[in-house]
Amino acid sequence: MKLSTLPRVRLAALPTPLQELPNLTKALKGPRIFAKRDDMTGLALGGNKTRKLEFIMGQALAAKADSIVTSAGFHSNWCTQTVAAARRLGMKAVLVKHGPEDGYDPQEYDGNQLLHFLMGAEIKIVRPENVEKAQEEEMAKLKKKGHRPYLLTVTGSTPPGVVGYITCMLELFSQVVEMGIGVNYLVHASGSGGTQAGLIIGAKAFNTNIRVIGSTTGSRSRGEQIANVSNIIRESQIFLETDLKIAEEEIGVYDQYAGAGYGFMTQGKAEAIRMAAETEGLFLDPVYTGSAMACLIDLCRKGFFKRDDGVVFLHTGGQAALFPYKTPLKDYGLGKPLSWTIPPWSPAH
Repeated sequence: MKLSTLPRVRLAALPTPLQELPNLTKALKGPRIFAKRDDMTGLALGGNKTRKLEFIMGQALAAKADSIVTSAGFHSNWCTQTVAAARRLGMKAVLVKHGPEDGYDPQEYDGNQLLHFLMGAEIKIVRPENVEKAQEEEMAKLKKKGHRPYLLTVTGSTPPGVVGYITCMLELFSQVVEMGIGVNYLVHASGSGGTQAGLIIGAKAFNTNIRVIGSTTGSRSRGEQIANVSNIIRESQIFLETDLKIAEEEIGVYDQYAGAGYGFMTQGKAEAIRMAAETEGLFLDPVYTGSAMACLIDLCRKGFFKRDDGVVFLHTGGQAALFPYKTPLKDYGLGKPLSWTIPPWSPAH
């Protein structure tokens, strides 16, 4: 597996901590729970995208790019970390973000939108069906001005980005061995699929015997996500010139914890966010980690895990997204019905 020869730029503070969560373990009366703190990768407010960007931006620099163009959701953590990486490397950043309408511009900036603005990114908001055309237009504008733009696609879930989580699994396994603990499962939020693909490849390649479980973020059904992750695994293995045998049955996916759409709010997510904060002072977000923790909590309550299992919760960051969801989170905390479940910035409006 050709890992050491790939272009890479160091952006993350590694290794990230592996911390035990004894109070959450006690509250759930279940397995021994740990958190792999990839919210502490050190770029912007941290998050899983930093590991991917080390290899993706390494490719961009190898191509002598001086600017990047990428797209994602309105409050995207990917966009935050990508712009931060570009700024650290002295590059211009252009974001094409999904919104309820072309030109959407809320009166108040909050969460990741505020961070994108503060970092000086050029921001264009369009409907999802107009993203590809808008990206092409922004790339053409930069080239016309004499720039060398580099297009970053599918929020880093490309073979170079997948490498970031192959190496993460090796890092995690080294920590597990050093701490003398047993880990049987890793639970995380599975969105565009690259993190899960990397973890599964790494778990297999390094003989960890760790089962990877992904909780979707609302953009795909279970079947769609398994097919998506399987395809990324296949492409990544070709890229890395390796041929591990990974069956679709090894791709663990749950799709019932995200709500009816991407970024939608649910009672289960609100409970998960509140429980993590109350038991461990651990802050999650309502899009990614909230879904993954809701999954972990429910699997504990259903007896999916054995009492002597070790379970790692991969904290992929995104806490800035807490603040735009302040109204339904307050509703939940006060025992009231949620004021809204579909975010005002969602294209579902």
